[in-house]
Order: sequence, then C-alpha cells, then structure tokens
Amino acid sequence: MLRYPPPGNGVVGNNGLDDPRGMLGGGGPVGGRGCVHLCALHGPSHGLVVEPAEARPVLVHLGENGAHHPDEQLPAGEHLHHTAAALELAVGALLHVVGAQPHVVLIGEVHVGQRIRLGLLKHLGGLRAEALYPADRQLVLIFKAAYPISSTVGIMQIERSQMLLPSNGALCLWEGASMSRRKATIRFTLFYSLFIALALVPNTAYAGEGELGPAESVTIQEETALTPGEGATIPASNQTAREKSMTNVTDDPSEATGTSASEMEEVLATPVEDAATTAATQLPEPTTETQTVSTPSVQYAAHVSDQGWEPDLSKDGATVGTTGKARAIEALKISLANADGGIRYRAHCTNVGWQDWVADGAVAGTTGMSYSMQAIQIELTGNIASSYDVYYRIHAQNFGWLGWAKNGKIAGTTGWDYRAEAVEILLVKHGDKAPSSDKDAYIPSYYQTSITQEGESTVVRVRPDSLNLLRTDGVATDMRVTATMAYGDTVTRKVSGSTSLATINANGMALNVETYGPFTATIEYLKDGRVVGTDTREFGVTASEYNLAPLSASFPVVLYSISYWDYTTSATGTAAPSIVMLDRPSAFNWNALPSGMYAMPFMTEDAVKVSSDYSAFASYVKELKRLKPDSKFNLFINDITCSLIHSIIYANQIPQDNYKIYLLSDGTATYNFMNEAFNAEGVDPAAKEAQFEQSWLAAKEYAYKNGQASSDYGWHAHWDSMYAVLKCEPNTEWWMTRANLFQSADGNAFANAIATDPAVKKKNVASMLTALQQRGDATVAAFKALYNFNDGYFTAAEAEGKKPMVLLGTYVNLEQSFEDYAKLTMTYYGDEYAYYYKGHPNTPTGLWPSKQDQLSSLGITDIDSSVAAELILFFNPEVALSGYGSSTYNSATGDAGCGVFNMTKAAALSPSSTVDYSIMDWFASSISSSSDTAIQALCPKGDTCYLVEFSDMILKSADYDIAVFSGNTSTLTYYKKLADGTYRLIRTKTNGSTLMTSAHVSSTGWISSVKEGKTAGTTEKSQALEAFKVDMAALPYSGTVQYQAHCANLGWQGWKNEGEVAGTVGESRQIEAIQMRLTNELAEHYDIYYRAHVQNEGWLEWTKNGEIAGTTGFGRRVEAIEVKLIEKGEAAPGSTARASVIGLPNATAHVSSIGWQTTVHGATFAGTTGQALGIEALKLSVAGAPFDGGITYRSHVADQGWEKTWTSNGYKTGTTGKARHIEALEVKLTGELAEHYDVVYRVHVSNIGWMPWVRNGEAAGTTGRGLPIEAIEMRLESK
Repeated sequence: MLRYPPPGNGVVGNNGLDDPRGMLGGGGPVGGRGCVHLCALHGPSHGLVVEPAEARPVLVHLGENGAHHPDEQLPAGEHLHHTAAALELAVGALLHVVGAQPHVVLIGEVHVGQRIRLGLLKHLGGLRAEALYPADRQLVLIFKAAYPISSTVGIMQIERSQMLLPSNGALCLWEGASMSRRKATIRFTLFYSLFIALALVPNTAYAGEGELGPAESVTIQEETALTPGEGATIPASNQTAREKSMTNVTDDPSEATGTSASEMEEVLATPVEDAATTAATQLPEPTTETQTVSTPSVQYAAHVSDQGWEPDLSKDGATVGTTGKARAIEALKISLANADGGIRYRAHCTNVGWQDWVADGAVAGTTGMSYSMQAIQIELTGNIASSYDVYYRIHAQNFGWLGWAKNGKIAGTTGWDYRAEAVEILLVKHGDKAPSSDKDAYIPSYYQTSITQEGESTVVRVRPDSLNLLRTDGVATDMRVTATMAYGDTVTRKVSGSTSLATINANGMALNVETYGPFTATIEYLKDGRVVGTDTREFGVTASEYNLAPLSASFPVVLYSISYWDYTTSATGTAAPSIVMLDRPSAFNWNALPSGMYAMPFMTEDAVKVSSDYSAFASYVKELKRLKPDSKFNLFINDITCSLIHSIIYANQIPQDNYKIYLLSDGTATYNFMNEAFNAEGVDPAAKEAQFEQSWLAAKEYAYKNGQASSDYGWHAHWDSMYAVLKCEPNTEWWMTRANLFQSADGNAFANAIATDPAVKKKNVASMLTALQQRGDATVAAFKALYNFNDGYFTAAEAEGKKPMVLLGTYVNLEQSFEDYAKLTMTYYGDEYAYYYKGHPNTPTGLWPSKQDQLSSLGITDIDSSVAAELILFFNPEVALSGYGSSTYNSATGDAGCGVFNMTKAAALSPSSTVDYSIMDWFASSISSSSDTAIQALCPKGDTCYLVEFSDMILKSADYDIAVFSGNTSTLTYYKKLADGTYRLIRTKTNGSTLMTSAHVSSTGWISSVKEGKTAGTTEKSQALEAFKVDMAALPYSGTVQYQAHCANLGWQGWKNEGEVAGTVGESRQIEAIQMRLTNELAEHYDIYYRAHVQNEGWLEWTKNGEIAGTTGFGRRVEAIEVKLIEKGEAAPGSTARASVIGLPNATAHVSSIGWQTTVHGATFAGTTGQALGIEALKLSVAGAPFDGGITYRSHVADQGWEKTWTSNGYKTGTTGKARHIEALEVKLTGELAEHYDVVYRVHVSNIGWMPWVRNGEAAGTTGRGLPIEAIEMRLESK
C-alpha cells in the first residue's frame, strides 16, 4: 500500500523525539516551503512516496559503496565512494532507474546521466545535488544505509541553494523500521532506507549532463491519492513479483507482517540474511486481482572470488558482485526471460584474454582458477535484437563504476590487470535513452593497441587505444610497430613503421604489411628514445576472394600470367589478391610482381625465388580460411598436378560453394598422360573414368572428414584424373590449346567427349597475348617485367640486319647430335639469321658449362631457359623457330616454323602426334643402317649424315625432293628422286666454310681465318687492315674468286686470285677500299657480297660482284671486312644503300683576289672559308671513276642568274675577270657511273657558313640574296 508521510506537527524518528524546530514536520501532501521531513514509515523493508497524480514519479534506488548486505559494517571513516577524492560521481555511479516501483538493488552505483556530489558530515554527512532534473516528474531516491544510526541522522543538513529545488520542493527522510534507540544505535539489522522525494515544478529547465529516459518508460499508469490507512492498487502491467510483495504496506509493522510487537523485536534481532529472507517470504499476497503482461527481462549471476556463485539470479540492472571488498568477479551466467531471442557474451580474463562467445546461461569466465574477469561483451540475438538494446557496465578495481556499454561493445578494462568487481546489465527498448553516459565504458591500458585492416587492402591502421591518455599524461611520445608472419619457427615476412604520437591521426598509423595472412605485431611505446611500454597483437589481413596459383612447368605459368589481369577483381567488385608459388621459380622476376600478386608468404622472400613448398602453401590457405571462414578461393594449378586439390581445398574443409578450380594444360604432358591412360589397348575408357571419379570422390570425403589429404593423393599423384576433376567438380574449367589431340581406345568417342565438354576452354596463346596488349602499354610493361623478359635479346641481330632464329633445346642430357643439327640449320638458312638457343627450363644452360662452351663455339647466343618460348614469339613476332620436338610449336604461326630435329616427316605428321608440326619447313633425322639403302648411298663413307625431308608446301615449288647433310663437312646436298629410285644431285650448300678470309692488321700481323659472314680484321681498335686473302673450298662449279685492294698512296693494285695476298705487308700502308668478283660457273650460280668497316664511318653497307667497298680520296683506313657467298636469286645479307664513298669529283676553284687554286679531291674542299672571298668559277671532273660516265654541272652567277647550258667533265662554269661570284650550284652524274653512285655536295656561303648536303642535281647555295659561295665539298656515294 502506498502511503503519504504520516500527519502531525513533527515526525518521530527512532529516538522518539519530535522535531523541536518544526523542520522535520510533515503530513498531508508534500508541498511545504522547502521543508525537510524526517518521518517514521512503518514496514519491515521498504517505504514508498507517491505524489498527486499530476506528478509522475521516477523511482531510483541509491546504494552505498562498500555495503552489499544490510548487516555489513562500513569501515570507519570510509566515504560513500572512497576512491574519489573529490567525492564527485556521475549519478550513474549512484542511481538506477527501476520503473514505477523500486527493485531491490544491492549496493548499486549505476549511471543515469546526472551528476551528484556527496560530502560527509561525520559518518553520514550532508547531501546536496547539483543538477536540474526533468520538470515533468518526481524523482524518488531510495538510499540504503548499512551502518549504525546515530543522532547525526537528525542533524543532516540540506542547503536549498545547492539543491536547486523549486519553491514547492521537499525532501522527506523515512526510517525503515520503528525500534528502540538502543537497538538502532547498536546495530541496524534491517533495511534502513532514506527516501528523498524531489517534487519538481513543471517546465523547470533541465541543466544536467544527461537526461533520464522518457517518462512513458517509467510512469505509473494510474496513481491514487490515499489517506492514511488506505491502500492503492498498482496496475498489474507494471508489477513484478517483488513489486507485488510491496503492494500492502501499513503504519504498523506488526500489521504488515501479521506479527506482534514482541515478534517484531525478535525479527529485529535476527541476523540480516535471515531477517531479509523472513521479510520477503512473509509478505502477504496483494488483496487486489492483477493482470500480468510479459516484458523481456535479463537475469544473471556472478561467481565471486572467495565466495563462489551468488545464490540467486539478479536481473534488470541489479548489481552482481561486490564493491569495496577487493573481490573479483571470476565468471558470469546471463540469460533472458520472456524474450523472443537469446543473448550471447564473452569475457576477458586474467592469463586467458578474450574467451570464445557463449550464450543463454552458459558460463563465461573461469571458476576454480582464481582468474579475475576484467572485461565483457554482451549482445542480443534473435528477434529481440531488433527491438531492444542490452546495456552493461563494470565496477573496476581502482576505477570504480565505468560507463555503460551496449550491444557487443567492450565494458571494463584490459591491459591494466584490474579485476572486475561488480556488473550491472539492463535491457532498454529501442529509442529509449541510455541509462547514463557511455563515456569510459572501456578503459584499455596505456599501451593497449588496436589494429584494423583498411577495407581488403594490405594496409592496416595501428592505433593506441589510450592515445589521449598517452598524450595528456606524457607517458610516451612515439610508437614503433613491427609486424611479422611466421611459418613454423621461421619468420617469413617482417615490416616495420614508426610515428610520433603527437601527429598520429584519429585512425592511427598506416602500415602496409604487403601481403595477406596472419600477423603478429609488436608495438613499442617510446619516450626520449627509450621503450617505456609494449603491446603484442595478433591480427589477420584478409580478402573476400583469393586467386591461388601453386604452379609448375612453363606452359601453365604462361596461361596464368597472361590471364592474370582477367582475375584481379572478385565477383563482388573487390580486389582479389593472387598468391603465387612456382615449381620453376626462375620464370618470374619476383622483384617485379604486378599489383595484386603476392609471393606465397609462408616462404621467405628469398626462398620463394628458388624453391617451392606445397605443404606450406596448403597450411597458408588453412590460415586464410581460419581468419575469414567465408572467403572464396580460385585455385589455378597444372592439370597433371590436380591431386593438389585434396591438400589445398578439401583438407582445409573449404565449403563447396567457396572454391573454383582452374586446370591449366601442362602442354604435351597433358595429352601424353591422358592418351596413355585411355588409349591403351583393351582399355574401356568410360569404365576407367568411372573408377577415377569414384576414387576421387572417396578421397575427397576422407579429406573433408579428417582435415588431411588421403595418403595416395600427394603431389604428382593421379595425373590421369584430370577429366575426373572436371566431372566431380562442377565449378571447374580446364584450359588447353588443342583439345583435338586426345585419343581413346573406343574409336576416340571418349576423347571427343573431352574435346567437346563445355568446361574445356580452348586457349590460344597468341590471342590471349593480343588481348593483353589491348589492355595498354602499362599492362604489357608489367607483364614483361614479371617474366623478366629481355627485349634486348635480339638487338644484335637487328643491328646486323639479320632475323633472329631460336633453336629450341630439350633436356641437355637428352639432346642427340645437337651440334650437327645446329650446323644443318645454319647451313640451310645461312647468314640471313642470327642464331639463339633456348634450353628446357629443367636444365638451365647456366648450370651446364659444357653446353655453354658448345654454344660459344657455334656462335649461338644463349637465351634464359626459364623464359617461355611462347612469350618470345609474342613479343618478337619476327623470330623463327627450329629445334627438338616441343609443344611450343602449337602456339607458333606458319611463318615461325622452320626445322625439326631428330624426327622423320612421317612421325611428325602422324595423327597420333600431340604437336602440330604442319607449319614446319623440314624434318631432319639421322641416316643409319636401317635407313633406305638409296638414302644410305648418298652419305659419304665415314661421314655422319642426316636425311632432310621437306614440307609439302616447299616441295610444290622446289626442284629437289630431299637433302643430305654431312656433319663432317657441314655440307647440305640437294637431290631429285628419279623414276628408277635413284637420286640426282641438284646443288650443294655449305654452312659458310666455302669461303675463308684472312686479315693482316697493323701492329698485330696475320690473324686467324674466319668463315664467310664473319669479321676479318678488327673494329673499335683503330687498327688498319693492311692485307687480306680469300680461300675457297671445292664446289661443283668451275670458276674462282678474285679481289683487289686500294692502298694509301698506291691506289688500286690489280686483281688477285684465290689464296693470293691483296694489299701490302711490312709497309705500314693502309687499305682504303676493296673489290671482289667471281668467275665462270661460280658467277652464274652465286653472288659474292662484301662490306668494309671504315675509319670514322663504321660499317658501310653491302656491295657485290666487283663494286667498291670502302672509300677513296679521303685517306680513311679500312679496319675490317666481311665476305659472303649467296646463291643467285637469294636476298642480300643486308642493306646495300651505301657501300662506298669515293673522293670524286676532282674540283678546281677560281677565287676572287686569288685566282685558280690547286685541284682537290673528295677528302677536302675547294675554295676558302673565313676570308670573305667568293668563288667566281669552277671546274669538276671524275677521272679515275670505277665506271664509265661523267659529271655535269651549272652555276647561278651574280647579276646573271642560272647558266642556260650545263658544263661537263673539267670545263669551266661561272666567270673570270668580271668580279661576279657564284651564288648557287647544281651537279649530277651521267652514264654507268650515275647508275652506281650518287654525287653528294655542300657549299659554304658568305654570312651563313656550311649549308646542308644535297645530291644529284639539287641546288646548293642561295639565289636572290647576293651571297657568294666561298667553298664547295663533294663526294661520290654508292647507291
């Protein structure tokens, strides 16, 4: 029953005295002028004040710090909040809103938003509030005291100005039980409650820090003013069981409990626990019928150190645990009542850290281990989470009550090793205000650090959780972070960063860890360069989707690398990082991985460049899944290593919908293994495939169940299960270039099923590379950098005007007769090509010194074996291919195919061949005793010979059918097969040893002879060629080679025959030009080409058959020559644009004030410079030219213009004796000389200087400006 304060002039306290000054008087409705009422309210437990209906009360229970039960004694001198020196607390540290009726709250100090300041007067002290409360309700404070009561109660002072009460406010104090002064003074054994009713005037302004929740959430739905002795019924919708026990309260304790006064004395003498229990159990049931509406409720219990589990569940904001007793909460159990949903929670404990989440009454924390709980997280689950928030707060050692946290956020402390001593939990309907401030709900240690990932990048943000404290308290000034990743005992990645705490932004320091996976960070806090604190954090860098590429061989790496940019974005639009490891790691430049590609980080950066570890790769994927269980994985692997799926996907128990498989063709091996399995005699391909699938699925089930791959599904096992993967894994693609190369023993029905399967994706490297180029230069550059592709491989060939040809090797130890096959290729194609060797990736040339020596002796340049031949073809489309059998030819165009080593034409073009050799020019195989006898007869006795068979395309236009190559003489002989089965010789070709050139060089003498096409002499040494000779091997034609030299101060010496010396020896006389020619049948079948390397000119272009190579008339030495024999009709070995420069014409100038000068030749100019003397007349001639013909010319004369007729061959142009200078000149050649040479000339003009070179009749000089020509320089250049 709700009661007004009792009537009377004074209120009798437990000392039985009236208030002598009327200060404590009361009675009737509260409304006195700021009066203070001290009234006795009879009843065993609680009193309640109700104001008139227009005032709506908010009921708050105020518990004293340190007192958990009514019989606990407050330590002498202990204040209400002993850790706060100023005794200033948030009202949240003292108040708890409980709705329309007060719940029993055991020693709670719960935030509700306002602040109150408590001081002490002797033990109890005075009370003053410094806040304006909401104007539309009453605030009822229930203060539970648990210590001896003395007369100090009677002298409590309340200062009106400090209370900020309205004029009609009143403060009422009731004592909870009537008893003798002696008993009350000695010991107060029942609840002692002080009720403070603050009646607030409507519309009073609110000035507090926070605001109580909406009135509707705590309003008594119906209030009735009662006269003494009358009762009022609380609406059932707002009543709890505890509220029902308090509905009827009378003035007489015996009336309320049904006991006599003596029995009440007995009760008062009973120990508190018993008394409280008795009081609770003896309360009468309400006399008025009520109706109940279910309201969600949270209930919980704590396990307290040295005490164990609390006997009863607390609920809805009640305090569990203790305060002021240095006892830790060690465990919690939390559950919901009347709720459509559940609750889950976890604890942070000493020596444990954060535990896993538990739910709905399960134990969070520990028991029996003396581990204190330090922090909690709580959140609702199910439908209730959409309509309610869960709030909770912790009373922490040395901090006291912290702010409220909600919905999964952390409450408490971490890093301080401070125990949680008490906890309160409360459900609040959505939209209602928080019970108090959430400020400082969680207090991490000074050095506790948070690490968060920026989106799905490899950048993380490192932020001190107590950044402001670190700054304001001056604890540290700098932060240093070291993040490491480890596999086993090996640290595989390590990155570091540091920053000043003064400049770090709110998001923390950005640190790029440069890859994905699990990391451990060590955070050091420094001051004055000294570490003052550290923190260690484990974190993961994750993505929603990954591309996994543990690849081996060359071709799969090519397919993946070209396609890489097609898979850098996930299905959801986020970046999909690619994790790469290669069984042949030299294929990549690991220092130039493109953006988004990462070396597998469970290997060190050095190790991954030279080796692979598939076990580490599988473990790494396991960690990625642990860090983000819903991540998706795209696995790119060699098709023949398909068993890796078991260790990487199945054993890591990745869900079926979260992975996709890409099988990449291994090239020839793919077809060989499949055909071996399904095309063997007597095999039923369909039945065998069914067995493979059954075995695969059984092993898959085992891996998922046991978390490890079946022992017989290791790396490189079940190579023949490639198609089984496609059938067992619906989300799989199989990439290959030529699906038509499969064969099966059922008439290729099974093979055709594979070829036409929609999951088999036809890939053409050339098309893929073209698509790559369409992405732009930046992507192509990144691709080239990834493959460490050397675009300069073929620059030497380009400089020499040759096309590059790559000879494809196989395993070095398996290369049969490589040297002979290489000589055959060079003989067939000659010097039109520069030759290169590309070995097999498994036997890099760099590891085989003997191979390097062999290539050097043959003049063949080695290419990095790890570079895929397909890439060479793509980036250098002009490259031609010859060599041993290789799947590379499947990616080549028709123009690239040349010769195949160690293979007959029939074998190469067989339908069973897994490589398309139809693009090749010829096929070479050794001639042995098993060869056709007619073919054997074509091999010279004692020689090692090879049969060369030609493609049908070549044979259509050829006058031969076969060729035989002698490895001993490097001679290729062509034959036509006759009707009788014999062969007729058509022609013979050598590999360049037909002509051998020897050179005699100044300061050195004779040097070694070189084969045709090679350099005789020196370059870049400034040494003159003084003599040379040419030797020719026997050819099936009559004739010989002749040559002559133009020597300094001697001119042309005369023609020499094969083997004779041209030039001089012992005279230090340089050769300046040469000529060569063939005679008789040789001249009919061959051209002889040659070129000269000339001082100040370098290599001049090629010329042939008697024309001049070099210079004359300039005094420039020839330093080296090259000679080559070319079959008639074949192309020149290089450009023929400028093979010689001849010091003609001869020029004589008539200069003003000087007259006629001495005749000069092409080495110098005629006329003068720097003297302002113009040329007035000029004579030109070509005496000594190597061909018939002449020179013609005319001039533009001052005051006269162009001469009307041309002058020729030594006659004068211009005037003499008239002081008229020449202003411009035109010159050209005639006859055979004009067919072979250009005349090139330039003039020096007054006030201008030397003007540009012109040729063949073009005007040199100026007209109409009156500027005389002062000098002229001329020469002949071969066309």
